[in-house]
Amino acid sequence: MKKSYIIMTFLLGLTIVLSVGRAVLSNTLSTSGIFVSKAEQEINSYKTQNVILSEKLLTASSLTNIIEKAKASGFTDEKALMVIKTSGPLAVRP
Repeated sequence: MKKSYIIMTFLLGLTIVLSVGRAVLSNTLSTSGIFVSKAEQEINSYKTQNVILSEKLLTASSLTNIIEKAKASGFTDEKALMVIKTSGPLAVRP
């Protein structure tokens, strides 16, 4: 009789502890969902900013933009080639 009383008390206590634990865990998970959604919003915001900045970078580094800036700085588009030959050939035929 004493053993069954101890086992029943243990099982009742275990049930109460597990119920309280489940309630606490459920409460914690429900509030963490809010934090997760805020974090996802921040991540999406950073991804959008990353796309915008990469487009700006590609625009700034495009060849047409670089040519326009070079012309504005005073560089000219010289088409004549000049070759200066200062040394003799490396290999001489006998």
